[in-house]
Amino acid sequence: MKKTVELPLIEPMYATYHNGIVTACLADNITLRNAYLNEVGILVCNKKFLTGYTSPEINVEGTEIDDAFFLTKQWISMLPLKSQLNAVIRNLIDDGFYVHYSGVDDYFMDGKSWYEERHFSHDGTICGYNQEDKTFCIYAYDKDWVYRKFWVPQKSFDAGRKYAFEHGVNGSIWGMKPKGEKIEFSASKALILIKDYLDSNIKKYPEKGDGNVRGIVVHKYIVKYLDKLCDGSIPYEKMDWRVFRMIWEHKKVMLERIKCIENQLGMNSEISDEYKNIVDAANKMRMMYALLQTKKRESILQSLQIKLIILSDGEYKILKDLLKKVKKLV
Repeated sequence: MKKTVELPLIEPMYATYHNGIVTACLADNITLRNAYLNEVGILVCNKKFLTGYTSPEINVEGTEIDDAFFLTKQWISMLPLKSQLNAVIRNLIDDGFYVHYSGVDDYFMDGKSWYEERHFSHDGTICGYNQEDKTFCIYAYDKDWVYRKFWVPQKSFDAGRKYAFEHGVNGSIWGMKPKGEKIEFSASKALILIKDYLDSNIKKYPEKGDGNVRGIVVHKYIVKYLDKLCDGSIPYEKMDWRVFRMIWEHKKVMLERIKCIENQLGMNSEISDEYKNIVDAANKMRMMYALLQTKKRESILQSLQIKLIILSDGEYKILKDLLKKVKKLV
C-alpha cells in the first residue's frame, strides 16, 4: 500500500463554494473546462430572501457535483462504512478519485473555516493522504477563508464526522475524476448560452411567487438584497459574504468564453477588450463588499447598488453587441 498520495489541482473556474473541486480536479484533462464554456454560465438566485431568508443563494446554474457529466462519479454513504471509511477514501485516491465529503463538523477540522469556533456540518474534498503521519490533504476554505489545500489529522476528520452523525447528520462521499473524452469549444453553443442569459427580466421573473430567478436579472435581485441589508430586514450579522465573489467569478468565466468565441470565429478582440472593464468593475465591487464584513456601512451598500446596476446595463450592451457582430459573420 502507498504511504503518501497527493492528487494535482488546478485553479477552479468557480471557487465561491466547495463545488469548485468540479473544475479544480481537471488537471488530467483540461479540455473538460470547455463543458462550462459551452453550456454552463447562467446566474441564478432564490427569491426566499424577499420573505425572511438571509441569503439570495446566488450561484451559477449547473455547477453542482450532480451536474458534472464530464466526471466519473461514485456516491457512497458514510453510515455503513463506519471504521472502514478512511480505508475506502485511501483506495479511491489510489485509483485517482478526488473524494468530496459532506456531513463533517468543521469544529474539529484543524485549519478549516470554523475550526474550534462553531459547530457546522460542512463539506470539502480530500485529495491526498499521508499514512506516515496519518493526515488527509483537504481542499476547502481554511481558517482565513482562503480556498486551498492543507493537511488535517485523520483523527480530526473522524471526530468531525462522528459528531455530525451523533447530531442527526449522515455524511456521504463522492469519488470523482475526469473522464478521458475530449470536449471541444463550440462558439455556437456558447452563443446560445449567452442568448439564454440575456433572456431575463423582472417581467419574466416577478417578485411574487417562489423559486429561482435566472439570467442577467439576478443583478437586480441582488440590488434588492442590498436594500434589505440597508433597512435591517435581513440582520447584518447574517449577511451572505459570498455574493459579489460569485458575480465576479461569473464575469471572469464570461470573458474567457468571449475570447474563445472571438478566436474560433476569427474576430478581433474589440468585444473582449470592452468586457474586461466589466470584470474589473466586478472585482472592485467584490473588494468593497468584503469591507462590510467588519462593519456595516450604508454608504458602501448604496454605492454597490448603483455600481451593480451600471455593471448590469453595461454587460447587457456588450453581450448584445457580440450577438449582433456574430450574426453579421454567419
